[in-house]
Amino acid sequence: MGFAGRPFMFFAVAVLGCSAGIALIGPASADVVPPETAPAAAPRPDDGTSAKSRAIHVEARLRVGEELDLGAAGRSVGDQFVFSGDLTSAEGGGESVIGRIGGFCVITDLERNAGQCASTAVLPEGQITVQGEQTGIPVPVPVVNAITGGTGEFRRAHGQVTQRVLTPATWQLTFELSGVRPHRTEDGRGPAEAPTPVHPSSPGK
Repeated sequence: MGFAGRPFMFFAVAVLGCSAGIALIGPASADVVPPETAPAAAPRPDDGTSAKSRAIHVEARLRVGEELDLGAAGRSVGDQFVFSGDLTSAEGGGESVIGRIGGFCVITDLERNAGQCASTAVLPEGQITVQGEQTGIPVPVPVVNAITGGTGEFRRAHGQVTQRVLTPATWQLTFELSGVRPHRTEDGRGPAEAPTPVHPSSPGK
């Protein structure tokens, strides 16, 4: 017999099958106890929940410190101070270069000799960006500026940095970071950059 003679048989089997399914499912569903909710997965170590605070104490030894007279001759709004140099640390006894720093300030207030400054500290674990107002440019008075972000180990970093000028070419920086794990060395290895001699020189004209 071909397919043309079987429609009624298929329909009857389908109806009986559905009825049997309803009969089995109905009573059982009334007694079924919902399974307990599975416990939430533990957070991964790199999802930020294990992040803590960390302080980094360094000195900036400037190699470049140039005042740019832009626009009107003489000191005027829009003039810039551009700087860069090494970051040194005395941890572990001797002083060594562990990174570098670079940035600039744009004069916005002549009366207070103040401006908006932005800088980037480059360390073996990543970069830290800083922004804020400073007065006394190019030799700023002690100031606390905001940490606006970073990369690598500092990609979730926020907090503040305290800057104190020891000499025109030597600045003391304390980074107070939140959202980063405490410093640790892997396999006892030190920073990626080998220490190099420090040759501070007075920046500016």
